[in-house]
Amino acid sequence: IPGGSAYTPHTWAVALLTATHLPLTACNVAAVTGWENAEGGNWGNSATANPLNTTLPEPGSHAINAAGVQAYPSWPVGFAATVATLSNGDYPGILAALRAGDDAGAVAAEVGASRWGTGDFPASC
Repeated sequence: IPGGSAYTPHTWAVALLTATHLPLTACNVAAVTGWENAEGGNWGNSATANPLNTTLPEPGSHAINAAGVQAYPSWPVGFAATVATLSNGDYPGILAALRAGDDAGAVAAEVGASRWGTGDFPASC
């Protein structure tokens, strides 16, 4: 789990793909950064260290809205929560599209069709 004190949307996407052993392709980076933009976490709202607005509570985190989106006390805590959420068994379509690594639009469609809660968003490569 990365211990960096700060990320950009691009470096966080690269770190997420690397940590989850998903292909580090231009399409996957575009998909994850598009997803980050759609969610607005960390850089666009008060969900600190939570670019994808996960709702998994962790020690030291707190909800920022009625949906339960969490603000985390550090990047490593937020990163671990995102990895745990993606790995909890509820998102096989998202993971399959990311494993393919060649279609950001397919990843976006799987995110939109999932229970994650993100609406449709543009993503292309």
